[in-house]
Amino acid sequence: MITVADILALPAFHHVEAFSADADAYGRQVDNVGIVDATPDEDEYSDYLPHEFIVTNLGFVRDDPAACERSLCKLLARNLAAVAIRNVYAMEIPESVREASRRSGTPLFIYSGEYYEQVIFQSMKLIERDRADANKSALVDALKSRRSPDEARALIYEAFQATGATIQCAEVRPLSFDEASLYAQIDELGAVTRSIQADWSRIETAQAFRYHDRALLVVTFDRPPGAFSLETDSEFIQLLRPFEHVLCGISEELPLSQGDVALRQAAAAFTFARAEGEQVVRWASLNERAFEAAAQADRMISSTCALYQQVIQQHDEAQGSNLSDTARALAASCGDVREAAQSIFQHPNTVRNHMRKLKALFGMHDATDRELTRFLMLVFLA
Repeated sequence: MITVADILALPAFHHVEAFSADADAYGRQVDNVGIVDATPDEDEYSDYLPHEFIVTNLGFVRDDPAACERSLCKLLARNLAAVAIRNVYAMEIPESVREASRRSGTPLFIYSGEYYEQVIFQSMKLIERDRADANKSALVDALKSRRSPDEARALIYEAFQATGATIQCAEVRPLSFDEASLYAQIDELGAVTRSIQADWSRIETAQAFRYHDRALLVVTFDRPPGAFSLETDSEFIQLLRPFEHVLCGISEELPLSQGDVALRQAAAAFTFARAEGEQVVRWASLNERAFEAAAQADRMISSTCALYQQVIQQHDEAQGSNLSDTARALAASCGDVREAAQSIFQHPNTVRNHMRKLKALFGMHDATDRELTRFLMLVFLA
């Protein structure tokens, strides 16, 4: 979706002043861009529709302040995405126009910059680009569903024209949204991807595009890496190093046939980055959190975990016991009875007694304490 902020961030706008705009003005959707070069006398501006961004220089009313006021008030009443005035004639905009903007919710901006023909040209190119990105986003959403290797390769080729050996993905979003356009951020990222594509011999394709409310970076490589090391920054970390004010989740580098997994890893890492306030989170550095995320994303694993957790909960409800807390504490302490007992304020012998009851509950009479702990760690994985 193209927003008012995206349009105002175009090079054709040199300086923009909000004459009347609330905090939500910059996020309003823009589907089309047009101009006003006549008064509303004949058609009451009925051709102008919601989600249109309208530009004008008011040249058609420059000698008639009353006509200027009437035209702007009529225009603002059309519930447009926004109105931008290139006020080359230095006309005074009356307070009644500000009130009309507030009543309708249509923001009004005063700008200096290129002729509005250039504004329209750049805007329509951006809208076309956004439609192409929307098609890519739909393919990415389809790719995130469970896919066979052949299906994954086919969708990756359709979305990115990539036929390489491996793929790595990153989801990126500015830390906070203001008038800065997400597309402006994507253009900066795109410049970096073009640079590394020229400089790094292993890269086959590198691209950045808008994916819903964030940027998605996809890099494919024509051959696998020589080695993998958690101690060495990934190529994506190097790519993103110049960007200080973003949240980013980065996948591991995977075979192209596992592109669906790479996209889901990047999404999960981004979720951790946003939730925990970390700027850049790599899937490879999540450790046990990676297994938790994978278990939650896989319905078979999460439903199995829920099944055994429910067995314990139902036993507690029927017997008035509290095996659930003990089981969780044992899983969290990796079977350390004293640590588990301390965490739930119980005596170690109480924990040992609960362990015997848990073995009986699950028919694990001959299991060792270590085997019970391993089972419980899986039960509470999701």
